Amino acid sequence: MKKNITIYTIAEEAGVSAATVSRFLTGKAKVNESKRRKIDEIIKKYNYRPNAVARNLSNQVTKTLGFIMPDVTAPFYGTVFLEAERVALEMGYSILLCNTMNDNVLTNTNVEMNYIDFILEKQVDGLIIMGGHIDNLRTAPEYLERINTLTNQIPLVMINGEIRGLDCYNITSDSQAGINQLVDYLVSLNHEKIAFIGGYMDIQPTMRRLQIIQESLGRHGIGFNDKWFIEDDFSVQAGKDSMEKLLRMSDRPTAVICVNDMVAVGALHTATKMGVKVPEEMSIAGFDNTYLTECVVPEITTVDLQPKKLANTAIETMIKHLEGNMTDKKEIMIKTQLVLRDSCSMAG
Repeated sequence: MKKNITIYTIAEEAGVSAATVSRFLTGKAKVNESKRRKIDEIIKKYNYRPNAVARNLSNQVTKTLGFIMPDVTAPFYGTVFLEAERVALEMGYSILLCNTMNDNVLTNTNVEMNYIDFILEKQVDGLIIMGGHIDNLRTAPEYLERINTLTNQIPLVMINGEIRGLDCYNITSDSQAGINQLVDYLVSLNHEKIAFIGGYMDIQPTMRRLQIIQESLGRHGIGFNDKWFIEDDFSVQAGKDSMEKLLRMSDRPTAVICVNDMVAVGALHTATKMGVKVPEEMSIAGFDNTYLTECVVPEITTVDLQPKKLANTAIETMIKHLEGNMTDKKEIMIKTQLVLRDSCSMAG
């Protein structure tokens, strides 16, 4: 297997710093003659050709942004990334995508930690993180230390993350407003028996959405039945399995709020398969407003988290910072919206 030669390889073999190699390559500063000879010998040995990143090390400008996310194949994440890439390209930047394969507190494969090191090695101008360990209910000390080290070197934008005390920008969907709208809507349809399915309790979005649902129901004088919270992951299969558990209960809910649209699609599939008519016998609602909600029958009512707006704001905020237009406003809230489709109706 061919060895990947970088300026760090050359620096280590020559016994000098990466900065010294960078100065040699750019020719912008004097390098001691003996060090110059060593570096030159090793470059010729490996037939090394500096890339754009190496050429720009001296001024730390690569016009490249890192983007770490858990699963680019998930419709919500994919929509955010594609829009972010489009906006970045229009503004003269490229994006280096790091897909962590759903590394989080539950799997903890260290993929995300390794990608943070990789991002710093590639000398990107800034980093955007969405999902993964920034969604953990409790931030591991070693992860916090690594993120703090990163923010001392490059700017960081988090999307929908909650790590207190971190010096970064945080672009956040107003999920509370969206959930309140959804609960108010279901209650207006005479639903009082409302379930919540999908998502793990160790993940912040799950816990936050469950708490908001409980509080919103409480405003209407309605209690939440803990038996109707079915914990699982965020997949279509989770929706299928969770809905089957609900439908096998003697006391069923009349409406089901799903942690995301993928879970809602799975829930709809199982309800239909088990002979439950949606929305006549049971209402189902999702979360995210991805294209999936319009690909099934009935089309699914959902909360629009504005993924394209999240992407636009994240990229624009990052580039403004990089170009010297910094702002003291670190927290930016994106409005959400309830999208009414066909999967909810009056309770029987």
